[in-house]
Amino acid sequence: MIVVSLKMIIFASKLINLYVMTKNLFVLFALLASGVLVCSCDSDDNYSVSLPVYQDVVFIQGGVQVSSRNIAVGRPVTATLVQGKKGDGIYRYSYLWRSDDANSGLVVFSQDKTDNADVSCTFTPAAAGSYVLTVEVDYNYSGNKAPKAPKCEIADGTAVYSVAGDLYGKATITKNFTVK
Repeated sequence: MIVVSLKMIIFASKLINLYVMTKNLFVLFALLASGVLVCSCDSDDNYSVSLPVYQDVVFIQGGVQVSSRNIAVGRPVTATLVQGKKGDGIYRYSYLWRSDDANSGLVVFSQDKTDNADVSCTFTPAAAGSYVLTVEVDYNYSGNKAPKAPKCEIADGTAVYSVAGDLYGKATITKNFTVK
């Protein structure tokens, strides 16, 4: 009777050891499987940023687009910075609009945006003359390398990009305009 009981105890002990080993193997397998899933996910190694390509600054007065050389004095005009190609991967744009002369009606106007839509500024020219509109754009972005500065041409103006680093950059756009 003791022999049978001893054999049963040894058998039960082996079953318990087998259960514990199976449980440990299952846990080990689960850890390995989750590690494979984590390692197989796409990483942001290929995340890149592209800056907008500015096409022009257009002027709208009285609901109609007017030539930059034919803006009426004393009437509100909306200047819109038009992008030929939208930027990508930029999470903050900061715009500073200004003119070289207070008589242009635009002294300083700033705005912050989080989308890549075209931006506008409305002002009322106080006196006839030739002026220069300047828009400074600061970008905040994230990527694994600094974006390349695009090439663009602005009729009667300029667009100059300075990519400062992997996190921020700047563009300065100018446009000559005449008030009559």
